[in-house]
Amino acid sequence: MPKYAFTAEKLTDTLTPGEITSASGTLTASSPQAAKKAVERSLRSRGYESTGDITITQK
Repeated sequence: MPKYAFTAEKLTDTLTPGEITSASGTLTASSPQAAKKAVERSLRSRGYESTGDITITQK
């Protein structure tokens, strides 16, 4: 499976209202769409909601 890099901007912390952050990293997924869904799911499980862009690029 291909590797992807992601950057997520404007993440709202649902546990601490008013806090905004960003995240970046890498992951392995079957497609860019699957990578984006995995990033969104992972962020939500950590208490963040994306209010900006999530950029996915193949490495």
